[in-house]
Amino acid sequence: MTAEERKIASMLNLMSELCRVLKRENTLLTQQRQKECAALFEQKDKLSAAYAESFAYFSDHREIFSALNATQKATIRKAAKTLSALTDENARLLKINIDATDRLLNAVIRDVKEQSADTPHYTPDGLMDENAGNPTAISFNQVL
Repeated sequence: MTAEERKIASMLNLMSELCRVLKRENTLLTQQRQKECAALFEQKDKLSAAYAESFAYFSDHREIFSALNATQKATIRKAAKTLSALTDENARLLKINIDATDRLLNAVIRDVKEQSADTPHYTPDGLMDENAGNPTAISFNQVL
């Protein structure tokens, strides 16, 4: 096996592994199992970096792909389409989860602000201040 063939085989292996991780993460995101997704982050990050490096190499050496036979080119195209589809789906699912989390946090913040408006708190003198609400909770949530 030539050096170029090993590089192509390595890139296809990276694509396959990345597809496997993305399929798993997409399934977990669909099932709303975000904690399990976090465990895949490091693996996905390493595979993505290695794939980007491999892709950059072949971008600089396009003649390697030109020399491939039709079957090899078709295999690479199919792998690239699969990876692209899984990446698009992953981005869509991550955005949905991020938006849902933002909506939940904003609802909690609004609720705390509404409830804290009439909540008395202690003054520095240890007395109850009936007029001011709870600035600690509001300032905490404003930071979020």
